[in-house]
Amino acid sequence: MKNLAKLIAAGAALTIASSALADAHMEASDAPPVHFDWEGTLSDVTIVGGVGEEVYGGAWTETLTIGDGDNAVTVTSKCIGMDQPEGSLFDRHFTCTQSTADGSAGAVLYGCNVENDNGSEMGCYGYFQGKAGGVEGRVALETGYYWFDSEGGGRVVGSGQWIR
Repeated sequence: MKNLAKLIAAGAALTIASSALADAHMEASDAPPVHFDWEGTLSDVTIVGGVGEEVYGGAWTETLTIGDGDNAVTVTSKCIGMDQPEGSLFDRHFTCTQSTADGSAGAVLYGCNVENDNGSEMGCYGYFQGKAGGVEGRVALETGYYWFDSEGGGRVVGSGQWIR
């Protein structure tokens, strides 16, 4: 269960990148915000074998809401990740593809560390790159914090800043 919680947490971290997709709904004449916030849930978590006792891979889906009110955007992320060897800078690395209903799309890469003894909380740091639609060519740095439950679900909150 500890590894499942770790993988779910790391997956949530990847969802952070989807906040960058919120700009897809802005008019071309509007200047996008420099800073953005998001929150979301994790689902469809699948854990796959691994190497040794502590190394596992996983896949999951994230549903994120970026912004609020009239500017809120829903982002769907499909993620995959794997534990890293002991002594690595991050406990695990993950990547996600992200998309919105209006055709904006991008990808994110995260490094995450476990924040408690049972692995149910993680802090993550990531890099988002826009690939299509309103975020094409855009880049953001992101951070996120994840909480996981014993049922394979969880939630995430995060923020980011556009650097390009």
